[in-house]
Amino acid sequence: MRQQMGSATLTIGIGIRSGPVMDSFIDSARARPRGMIGTWVKIPSLETVELLGHAGFDFVVIDMEHAPHALDRVYQLIFAAQAMGMAALVRLADHSASTVQPLLDAGADGLLVPRVTGLEVAAALTRKMVFGPKGERGLGFTSRAGRWGLGSIPDYLARGDRQCLRMIQLEDWETLEATAEFAALEHVNGVFIGHGDLFLSSGKAPTSPQVQQLTARMLQATKDAQVLSGVAAGSPAEAKAYLDMGFSLVMVSNDRYLGNNAQNLLAMKQI
Repeated sequence: MRQQMGSATLTIGIGIRSGPVMDSFIDSARARPRGMIGTWVKIPSLETVELLGHAGFDFVVIDMEHAPHALDRVYQLIFAAQAMGMAALVRLADHSASTVQPLLDAGADGLLVPRVTGLEVAAALTRKMVFGPKGERGLGFTSRAGRWGLGSIPDYLARGDRQCLRMIQLEDWETLEATAEFAALEHVNGVFIGHGDLFLSSGKAPTSPQVQQLTARMLQATKDAQVLSGVAAGSPAEAKAYLDMGFSLVMVSNDRYLGNNAQNLLAMKQI
């Protein structure tokens, strides 16, 4: 992938995709020698998601925490992303879990749980993402996730349990120091480091030596536990650095860079 953002360029290899839905998202992420590149979807527009697909992103994260996405619009955005060959992840709005079942029935490739501060919360929410009897997810075979009942129940269950990303976001110093404990939870298969909220609570920027060391320890803990790792980047250069470190999923910027490019264009002296 070669993605132009402002004056910087990010060059990353993207694998060939097949089919409208990535049935093997977890396996694909683990098999990649270099991490996947995605971006956040803040604008509730199908056309924006279509543009991101044409640009060549591996996945998008539809953000219900910091964007005004209603459940029915998220459903449509999931469909649009997968139709464009991208995986569709969704960041939950909170810990209420009321949208977990509908989002999974909609066929989301995974869910991100924001602001996790306790093992009990992480265990409880990820348990709701796993089919019974091991978890609390109910059978919804006639939903989109079950191909409206036209697929096979074994395939539907396997995709739901083995290929659904259940990523928790650790966003303060204490929980990030305990990454190994969170990564060891039965149903957690991904850990995301939240540098933004970490800055709010610690006052330390991602570029500070202390945060860089903490990030490296968090990343090593995910590798030791064999779970996926996630991080957000604000620029192509930062995204490349995280990929070089070995992060599994890197979310670079968000759909606001459409406006950034427009602003840069207007700032050109010849206009």
